[in-house]
Amino acid sequence: MDVGERLTATGCIDIYGYAESTGSWLVCGWAQVSSGPGIYGGLSGQHQVSFYFENGVLQGDGLVIETSRHDLGDRGCGLALSLPASREMLGALISIEFDCLNDRIVMQPTYDVAQSHDRDLIDTVSRQQPRWPGELAERFQVVLKRAAFAGHDTLDRFSSQFAFRIDESIGCGSSDVLLNGWLMAGPPGIRSVRLRSGGLSTELHIANAVKVSRPDVVAEYGQSLRSRNANCGFVLHVTDCIEPGSDIYIEVEAISGETGFIRVKPSRLNGLHAIKNVLANLSPRYNEVAKTFDAIGPALTLLNHERLDASRTYREICFGTPPATPVCSVIVPIYGRIDYMEVQVALMARGHFAERHELIYVIDDPDGADAASYLADSLFRRFGLPLRLLLLEDNVGFAPACNAGLSVAQGSYVCFLNSDVFALQADWIDKLIADFARHPLVGIIGPLLLFEDGTIQHQGMRYEQLPEFSHWLFPMHPGKGSHPTSSKALGLHPAITGACMVMPRQLALDLDGFDESYIIGDFEDSDLCLRARDIGAACAVDHAVVLYHLERKSQASAAEPWRMNVTLYNAWLHQRRWGARLASEADGPRERTMVSAIAPLVTRSLHDVAFG
Repeated sequence: MDVGERLTATGCIDIYGYAESTGSWLVCGWAQVSSGPGIYGGLSGQHQVSFYFENGVLQGDGLVIETSRHDLGDRGCGLALSLPASREMLGALISIEFDCLNDRIVMQPTYDVAQSHDRDLIDTVSRQQPRWPGELAERFQVVLKRAAFAGHDTLDRFSSQFAFRIDESIGCGSSDVLLNGWLMAGPPGIRSVRLRSGGLSTELHIANAVKVSRPDVVAEYGQSLRSRNANCGFVLHVTDCIEPGSDIYIEVEAISGETGFIRVKPSRLNGLHAIKNVLANLSPRYNEVAKTFDAIGPALTLLNHERLDASRTYREICFGTPPATPVCSVIVPIYGRIDYMEVQVALMARGHFAERHELIYVIDDPDGADAASYLADSLFRRFGLPLRLLLLEDNVGFAPACNAGLSVAQGSYVCFLNSDVFALQADWIDKLIADFARHPLVGIIGPLLLFEDGTIQHQGMRYEQLPEFSHWLFPMHPGKGSHPTSSKALGLHPAITGACMVMPRQLALDLDGFDESYIIGDFEDSDLCLRARDIGAACAVDHAVVLYHLERKSQASAAEPWRMNVTLYNAWLHQRRWGARLASEADGPRERTMVSAIAPLVTRSLHDVAFG
């Protein structure tokens, strides 16, 4: 037979249906091969089977055995088939198809095809006599004799050696789930693992899950199961697998044909607690970073959206009366380190800040709300600088906290400012705002930020690939740690840090503020700058305006293990959105890259702008 040439076996379906206890579709029928009877004897086996309905397709690894059909003679071969799959009805059955060696088997319903269910269906299929007794026929009988899930675990009855546990089952959206668990199997091993919910059945490809090191499992089970594989833990995102209101359980089938069940209890974790739990034990590096977040990133996105949808309330307390029409609204999100408020307010109370601008603190820390309120009252009494305090009822993170402040801001301009950034120049905000009049094509401006020792913390950002993190592009701070030059010029950059950025309030509203898809903090500022650039607004740093930034001192949880993985999730999201664009812009020399990135914005009105 020529390579690629195929025989087609046409056949008929006499009876089919779904047997709840087996968790499978069962079929009886026959096939007739156009090339003659010599083909028979090779149809039995494990095949990829497709059920074609008028409204969809069910596919999976099915078990096929040949059965004795004396009424067919040499014209055909009887077949019995089982397919573990979802119970969902997708309209009338059109055909059942599978490949076998060089043949395509196509079975279609007879005009009087019978549809049956459960016990009647199992009894009918059980009466079919296998044409070739042996292991496959015995496996088929094991399928037919399976007991239905009765609401309790049954894996402890297995004669096969393995240990399996789901530590957390975290719902994502209405039909997805994120499974956090471990599996260690000794010989002879496991044939399949399926998640079942109502009429849905989903194959779990644990071999393709994100691996997690579990030395505790090795210590307890490694010797008895003859396995030292520490990466037996896993995190697995399973999509479209939950039927609302139905129990969730896992069906495990061993190589021997035995089947057992594990109950899956929905986790009580949600929101940020669920995200922390998922990320706490991961440590991907190099090429594993992209694989990890391609696998679980969509689930984290769902969890983040859900937590923010439920966290939109705040209460406002005003201390003093800010200007009726402020020039700028300075928005400072705070989590943890409320003591920095005292230094910031003391510095801002100098000069004409109180007469021209408003100060809005967004307390993104429900546990610290009372302490922040008492401190704000004390600061107003001591320094006389009016304060607006927004007390969020949940910890939502940098982007949502800034956006909450933006929603109440009254200034013509807004300044997003970290709580660990301090200004020694009394008129710093006025100088940055004055830049917009001189350079109308600039949309976002920040100051030169220095560490407390006088070295550079930030003077604009550029993008570099980091091999340790799948060669993704990260916003880097050129010159960081070096001593600043004497230049006082305005420098254009692809992006600037959100630690201190000023822009017209209308521009911030047109961009819908910071994108809240990024969790907690990191990459929101880069994303905002790139979106601004898309609508013709350049980003710049004014080297004549100097502030001091302690960098990440405002993030109380920065040292916790899960925090690095949140940064990598944000990097994954940023790379998916902007990676291709930024990579294409980085093809030439760095100086040319910066110019080409903002070339549409450069006109004679910017002739005095120095490109840093």
